[in-house]
Parts: sequence; structure tokens; C-alpha cells
Amino acid sequence: MAPLASIFSISAVQLTFSFEIAAMQLTPTFKMGVLQVRPTSKIVTMRLPPSQHLQSAMNFQVNFEVAKIQPVGGALGNIRMTSSQQKPITVGSPSFAVAGLQLVPNFEATPVQLTLSQQGQPAVFVTVPCQVSAIEFSPSLEIAYVVMNSNSKQVLVQLPGASPGAGEGTSIFEIADLQLSESGDISVMQLNLVSHGPKRA
Repeated sequence: MAPLASIFSISAVQLTFSFEIAAMQLTPTFKMGVLQVRPTSKIVTMRLPPSQHLQSAMNFQVNFEVAKIQPVGGALGNIRMTSSQQKPITVGSPSFAVAGLQLVPNFEATPVQLTLSQQGQPAVFVTVPCQVSAIEFSPSLEIAYVVMNSNSKQVLVQLPGASPGAGEGTSIFEIADLQLSESGDISVMQLNLVSHGPKRA
């Protein structure tokens, strides 16, 4: 793990969140078209984008705990985080139990809507591009908060079988709706499919 001091020399990074799928709508070819997801952990992982990672010999990866999110323009906006030694909690699997199925005959884009069972809900990794906008120190000169800024509504979505941030088995989604709790945590997020990324070998 890279020391937190390395953040000073890095501006563009990626944040990976762990979510569980609450509901989904399928495309006419039975691919995930719309996802409604909920966070499974407040712990996120920050790493270099693939382009920077290839140019750096440093395996940069640091875990943080999200303290507060302030959305801007439909994107995640300002993300305030504290350092954490914990690892993100990954639950679920690529398979899931269906509690309900609804056909939408007059809506060609998403003809099938699935409601998932409360047991064994699948997990997904959601990776967003960010910029490090500020670092706040405590009176003891330790890093207290790192503030990130994300203006992009497009995110990468991966199932648990893929390595987070590796680019394999990813699809590009767009944030369509973002609901926060009173404490500034993500409550529910809706993602709409934009395109499929490179397929896993």
C-alpha cells in the first residue's frame, strides 16, 4: 500500500464503491439496462486510473471511509473522506434470486423489470473518476480528511468476479438518480446503461 503522502503528487484518481443491486431492468437482449443499487460499505478504494498506473511503478491503492457526499449536477460532486485501514466489504455473487418479475410491453427499451430477493443480493463495484481537490490536516499534522471532486455522471460497473478498476468485465453506466440520507451518505442510486466495456476473457 502506498503512503498517504503520495496523494500530494497525484491529482486524477479513481474511487471504487461497493454496492448491492436492489432492482434492475433488462434490455430486449436480456442485459442489465437499469440498476438500482445501495451501498454495502462506507469504505472505498482509491487507485490510479489505468493510463497513469501503466506509467508508474507504484501500486497505488488506499482505502478511505466516506464521511459526506455533496452531489453537483447529478454527479457525486464533493466527496469528503477520512483515512481507513479497513477493506471494502464485498457481499453477494454474480447470481441472485428473483422475488418478482414485471413485463412492460409498451416500453421497448426495458421490457423486463426484476425485483431481487432480500437474500443473496448480488454485489457490484462502481468506479468513478475523481480529482483530489483538498487535503485537511488535524492539529497533530496528520491527514484528517481528503476531499475529492467528481463531475462525471458516467461510471464503470463490474460484477464481483472481476478485479475492481482492472477494466475487465466492465460496463459504462450513467448516474440517473442519486438519493442521499440525512447524514450525506448514498441511500439509493439509479444507473442507466450507456455501453458495454471490454469483455472478460
